[in-house]
Amino acid sequence: MLVSSASGLTFWGMVGTLGPLAAAGSIIGVLPHYLKVLVLLIGPLFVPFGNFFMGLLTDKIGRKKIFLMTMVIYGSGIIVISLSYTFLPLLIGLMLAEFGVGGEEIPSLSLVSEDSPISQRAMWLTIISDFDNIGSALIAGLFVVIVNSFLDRLVLISAASVLIVIMIFSRISLPESFKWQELHGQREKSEKTRKELYIDSNGTDIKKPSYRLSLFVLMAMAISQYTTFGLMAYIIGPYEFPGTNTDDMIIFIALVGASIAGFIAAPLISRGRKGYTLFSFGSGFATTVLIFILIPFLHNVIIFYPLLFLNMMMSEFAWASRTTLEPELAPTRIRGTFIGTVRLAPMIVYPLLVIVTSTMSLRNFIILNMALWLLGFAGAIIWHHYGIETRNVNIDYSKN
Repeated sequence: MLVSSASGLTFWGMVGTLGPLAAAGSIIGVLPHYLKVLVLLIGPLFVPFGNFFMGLLTDKIGRKKIFLMTMVIYGSGIIVISLSYTFLPLLIGLMLAEFGVGGEEIPSLSLVSEDSPISQRAMWLTIISDFDNIGSALIAGLFVVIVNSFLDRLVLISAASVLIVIMIFSRISLPESFKWQELHGQREKSEKTRKELYIDSNGTDIKKPSYRLSLFVLMAMAISQYTTFGLMAYIIGPYEFPGTNTDDMIIFIALVGASIAGFIAAPLISRGRKGYTLFSFGSGFATTVLIFILIPFLHNVIIFYPLLFLNMMMSEFAWASRTTLEPELAPTRIRGTFIGTVRLAPMIVYPLLVIVTSTMSLRNFIILNMALWLLGFAGAIIWHHYGIETRNVNIDYSKN
């Protein structure tokens, strides 16, 4: 389960980074500005379709079947991208890959939250999600080191092939979620899977808070974290720091910061969700204020890179709170649909911001990021006051 989820999210990180790398000129050469914007929009436009559609299907037909479907779709996309030497095949490959990986995280989060021992649930949700950052950092780092177009493609197809071999083995042998099996009347299979997983407790039974409160808070935090991460890691480079090597380095540093933070976040969030969430969004807002104060010096990369690294660490802290709370705040019967619905909000807002920020000054770009972080911080404050603590909770919510 962990190998399957980790390898899939590593793939998502690679695919999610290919658009910005292509916009920076790393795959088929330097693009005119309007094509840069188009390439940067492919992910934000196609990931939501995969996210929501596969979220619905994972509740209907199971977590495992969606894993197999998404693997075929984004694997095909990577092959097309690797063979692309003109813009149209690159575009088609990105569309396939982004749609496929968009459907990858929801079954992963659902399965890991359902099949993990309750005391380890938040830790594994955080670590598994962090492989998205690791995959992005890996491919960005390779593109920084390797500047030859043919070698870029060779590295991409080689890395993808290794991951696909791992996923084929792990996903074919992967059991379905025991909670999903039980919900759909497969009690014997469910009990067999549960015994193999050493699940000895369902957790504390409590009544779930209203969907309205959960959706409002989670959407606010999702818009805040998802958009600021994308803008600072992927968009600020091609827009504000023109130059392929600099842009690749910005992505690499941002993703290394996020990757390291994931392993720090895992034990912290395991202690409790409410206080951790407040801390992560408050820290993200504070680091963005610091960046705003130092705007006159940001084009000096010696100053900008450490600030970016720190900001991305805080973004990963906030990401961990999201990827833990989203599957924990919905019962098993609608978990995938709920996560997909929450994520529609940031995925609709983000492409709009990619377009809007294409003509912004650096100052206004950072002000926008501060406002977005403030939105997430406000959501975290509301949840800290009115929300529930989901540590050690039975996420079937049998008292509903």
